[in-house]
Amino acid sequence: MTDGPLAFFTLDRGTATTAASLLARVEGRFRLLASLAVPTGMDVESLLGSLVETVRGAAPELLDGADDWREWARLECLTHAPGRIVLAAVTERRLAALETAAANAGWEIAGRISPERTDALDASTLLLQPDLDLVAVAAGDPPAVDERERLSDLGALVAAAIGERDDLLCLLAGGAASLTDLLPAQRVLLGPAPDGRPAAEPSPLGELLEQVAARRLPPGLDGAPSSDGRQGFAHSVVSLAALLERRVEGVDVGRSGGMRVLATADGLRARLVRADGALVPDGAPDDDHHVDDVLRWSPVPGDLSALRDRVRNLRLAPWRDASGDGARLRLAAARAALARLDAAWQLADEADGRPGDKAADVLIASGGAFDVAPPPAVGLALVDTLRRPGGIGLYHDHARLLGPLGTLASERDRRRLLADLLEDALVPLGSAVVAAGLRQGRHAGTLRVSSDGSTSELELVPGAIQLIDLPPGLAATVELETREGVWLGVRARRIALHVVGGLCGLLVDTRDVPLRLPERAERRRELLDAWQRPLWPVIDG
Repeated sequence: MTDGPLAFFTLDRGTATTAASLLARVEGRFRLLASLAVPTGMDVESLLGSLVETVRGAAPELLDGADDWREWARLECLTHAPGRIVLAAVTERRLAALETAAANAGWEIAGRISPERTDALDASTLLLQPDLDLVAVAAGDPPAVDERERLSDLGALVAAAIGERDDLLCLLAGGAASLTDLLPAQRVLLGPAPDGRPAAEPSPLGELLEQVAARRLPPGLDGAPSSDGRQGFAHSVVSLAALLERRVEGVDVGRSGGMRVLATADGLRARLVRADGALVPDGAPDDDHHVDDVLRWSPVPGDLSALRDRVRNLRLAPWRDASGDGARLRLAAARAALARLDAAWQLADEADGRPGDKAADVLIASGGAFDVAPPPAVGLALVDTLRRPGGIGLYHDHARLLGPLGTLASERDRRRLLADLLEDALVPLGSAVVAAGLRQGRHAGTLRVSSDGSTSELELVPGAIQLIDLPPGLAATVELETREGVWLGVRARRIALHVVGGLCGLLVDTRDVPLRLPERAERRRELLDAWQRPLWPVIDG
């Protein structure tokens, strides 16, 4: 980027929408001039041309020599549908560890094979599925005693079923490498054994499975190899954590899957990519369980059959039904996806003994799932699902810049661009204080907000959401004082936090961690509606 043009495009090509942005140097720093997202399949050249014309019409002085915009550089990334994998191991214990690595690297599990659960006929049926991308066979390194006796039989079964297929790769993990001679060498990958570490912890096998998944990407628009959008997003989060010297977490929810990544100033801390982290999982059209999982978060009233059909249509055509109750239903689907990502999020404790899943300092949401909801509603959706006691700043990657910027090979250039674009790329949703363990009482506690020389005070309400006006960019100090103490990562009667305002101001949340919703559908819907309705400027049905 150092010697590149003064203006360039970014393209984030997803399976539902394509997001494009035009960036240029203005007064010594790069700025975001225009951005737009359209359904995937629309002509990209027309999309980029419309960005140029938009800027020309509003501020032509910002684009010098724009007639040659087709020659400008482009940072492009691509998000793909999950690949399908069959897992095989000789023990259930090893199979479970292999499944953790594969599921959290973004693969859709098409079948599981082990001598304890699968006979030869069922195993052959799984391995002969026509739409498979990968078979993974795992054993310990070296194989345990109970694995050695059965490994050769398992290898013979896999080789007999897929030996004649030239459309399928086979990953031999750990001690399963001893089966190499049974399969064509050009279709065999060797990898480390699954190590059983917590799901979100980076692992050698998980990283290899992500790399194999990225090989499935089609070429870019210029015919060159594509860059993976989720890997780019993760790289940008790591760069932001180093740039800000903060604990930064990012979540991305799209049509084909979801991602969650956590980084500190020292580098990547945790990451996972889940096929079931999609806005609506792939199996929803045929499985009411996936549909009802979305409706559990929905405040939209109506006939159950009709609502189920709307959720299925959201899977088939996510760019439609994007206003009124359709927007609220889409945000319910995003909540369900975030909840699934949170359920899979498991980390080892920190070196100092504190929980590894403690709240980050900054949380960034990205992906088309959040584009149709007002910023305050997006902020509440994040707080509802990714619940950790403490204070956190909430942001939205509204133009989907983090994926393309993360494809830059130079960390120096990436940080330079992120530093320039920080205010443009990330919309400040506000700050949230999640205070757990506040007990009901005549006077549960007091919240004091001090900012810009003024102080306001209000009484804390247990089990509620309280919104405090705090404009974007305005810093404040929040003090919580309680009779019996409150839990914000540590329990104390008096705690002070530094927060920054945003479009939803300051959100103080004293509800349960994790959030407990009523089992009765009608009561649950009414409660969700009561929490969300004040955050939607207009609900037009």
